[in-house]
Amino acid sequence: MSVWTETFRGAVMASEYDPESSMNSRLYIERFDQATWFLMHTIGVTPRSIRQQGRRVAVVRQNFQYVRELRGGELVRIESGFIAVGRKHLRFLHRMFDVESGALIATSDVTAVQASLETGTTVALPDDQTAKAQERTITDAEID
Repeated sequence: MSVWTETFRGAVMASEYDPESSMNSRLYIERFDQATWFLMHTIGVTPRSIRQQGRRVAVVRQNFQYVRELRGGELVRIESGFIAVGRKHLRFLHRMFDVESGALIATSDVTAVQASLETGTTVALPDDQTAKAQERTITDAEID
């Protein structure tokens, strides 16, 4: 059994919400993008490490579900886990929560690959990254 990894914690700042005090949709995506990098870090993938390997991380599919809006001044946290690990892809789920109430705010289901900076084609994931991601795989029972 794996555990969810906290990958983001922050607040909705005044500069991040609209006139109705709701967080703008682009900011949900930015928060999930930040969470992705912290999740990737758990398996040894960082911006520096992939640059050194002549690679990049490419999101090939991403689905969002918005459950309720975040309002100005609310505290938010994101927890993340891998749900599928393939030879060339990683699929992971982010869940965003209101820190004070514990209510689910939004989810992001992502499939990502690594691609060669030289050729632009996908490359196989290194064995150590695959093994670490498999250790952090969340089961169906843990997703609910």
